[in-house]
Amino acid sequence: MAKKESKAASILWTLAVIALALVTLFPVIWLTAMMFKPDTVMFQRPTAWLFEPTLDHFKYVIESGFLGYLGQSFLLATISTLLVVLVGTPAAYAFARFEIKGRDDLFLFILGTRMAPPICLVIPFYLIFSKVGLLDTFTGLTLAYLTFNLSFYVWVLRSFCRDLPVEIEEAATLEGWSRLQVMWRVVLPLLRSGIVATAVLCFIFAWNEFLFAFMLGGHELKTLPVAIPLLITTQGVRWGEMAVVGVIALVPVLIGVFFLQKSIVRGLTLGAVKG
Repeated sequence: MAKKESKAASILWTLAVIALALVTLFPVIWLTAMMFKPDTVMFQRPTAWLFEPTLDHFKYVIESGFLGYLGQSFLLATISTLLVVLVGTPAAYAFARFEIKGRDDLFLFILGTRMAPPICLVIPFYLIFSKVGLLDTFTGLTLAYLTFNLSFYVWVLRSFCRDLPVEIEEAATLEGWSRLQVMWRVVLPLLRSGIVATAVLCFIFAWNEFLFAFMLGGHELKTLPVAIPLLITTQGVRWGEMAVVGVIALVPVLIGVFFLQKSIVRGLTLGAVKG
């Protein structure tokens, strides 16, 4: 009897999870269907689920240069995230391990740059970049992305560093290893999951960013979020093309999360259970 009740409960939980997944994925399913819908049946009522698919929306997106905008977004997000990891990892470790004068105040200041509304930062960036010739350049936008992601990265990774047992580093030091060797051969391998999880979040923030890309670029340099409004034309909104761009924007994030999901889960749960 108990086994039957357990089996029934398992089936109910499975059905509940499937229902939740369908509700969550329904907008994506709808968007995917719109990619192939002809304009004549796009807003047909009742909704047409059976139709002759078309590739005209893909053709328009390719001919309008959206693949170039996609490439620019990907390069900006990737390079800025790599720079965040390169600069932020030793900074987070230093905040967690070293007694720095005014450490808490400095850390709060760094965190404050992330908590401030983006409009408070983008205007000074615009004035500075216009003076030094970085406005509407790949370098300037990369530095802007680095700035607003670096504080988040240091804030999150610092907690991971503080969860690492200091005794492991002390044991390595007693073996004659330098601080750099301890960092490279002990700390970084232990932090790998935390670094990957935080870096993926930074990549997603950079990938979805609009205001900085619009204000500091938007002319010679357009990212995908900035280019999407080009699909709002004088003839109306090109919904099919917008659906194509929307699904394309999902692909890099989904691929990254799929291949790095183990490290992401391990990193997000690092330190959650303490003995």
